[in-house]
Amino acid sequence: MKPAVTAVVVNWNSGDDLLRCVASLIAATERLPLDVVVVDNGSSDGSPEALDAFGDVVSLVETEGNLGFGSGVNRGVRRCAAPYVLVLNPDVTVAPDAIERLLDYLEANDRVGVVGPRLVDERGQAQRSFGRAPGLAGEICRKFLLHLVFPFLKFGCRASRRRTPVGWVTGACFLMRRSAFGAVGGMDDAIFMYYEDVDLCLRLGKAGWSVAYLPEACAFHAGGGSSKKALERMLVEGVASHLYVMKKHLGDHAGRLLAALTFPEMVLRTLLWGSLFSLPGFRKEAGPRLKAYSRVLAAGIRDRGRFGSGRGRAGPKEIS
Repeated sequence: MKPAVTAVVVNWNSGDDLLRCVASLIAATERLPLDVVVVDNGSSDGSPEALDAFGDVVSLVETEGNLGFGSGVNRGVRRCAAPYVLVLNPDVTVAPDAIERLLDYLEANDRVGVVGPRLVDERGQAQRSFGRAPGLAGEICRKFLLHLVFPFLKFGCRASRRRTPVGWVTGACFLMRRSAFGAVGGMDDAIFMYYEDVDLCLRLGKAGWSVAYLPEACAFHAGGGSSKKALERMLVEGVASHLYVMKKHLGDHAGRLLAALTFPEMVLRTLLWGSLFSLPGFRKEAGPRLKAYSRVLAAGIRDRGRFGSGRGRAGPKEIS
């Protein structure tokens, strides 16, 4: 029987997290036909070799280096034959019936291009699973950190117990139609890390596909595995990716305004984390954050406030 779903996992030095993720996927094969593709972005921790324990159930795609999340997904999808693709981070494990529930939902709603589950952490606390489409006013508020004072201004929502159409679902775990993914050209290769999920969902919406959230499907997300290993670089990439995606979807004028507001944002973030640096519980994270903010500030000064206005890599390409 041909697989109904192919799971694509993008790995970079994820260690035992990857093995737990793959084990949860293989357990799901008892409920539906599924195969697993792991795209390894140049790991050096032995995690790709450890996949040998699963035998031929797992296909390994090795890249020439760390291509980023979106490019890794594109590589994995090119190896897929199944009509549905489950994309997930290696620090995610799926509940036994989660994939089946997501698949049933897509098969019952033929205009939904992608659906995401409810994400919880290891303690069962809800994580951000989806969000609304970004708007300029909300993004300006975020630049002044007002979302830290007024939670309703946050770029999205943490979770909900109700099914609902949404602007985007997190790339930590979602199920998509391969046909819809190919129709919009797949992930944008210009985005190395962060906001590639937002970008994909917004492009699907513009192409006439809906994006949905399904709370009765659940996945467990440890969170931040790759980011914690290279926090400073990931923070810088996050700022650049955010500005790139906002310019792409909100327009050039909005992009230039948000790029200019990145300078005061970094000043505010530096003051905030600088005040937390002396506290033992925050010191380990504060150091890389302060270095990242200083790099963004320096880049903004050099480029006259245009940090992240372009990524310099190719955009979405045909995925067949």
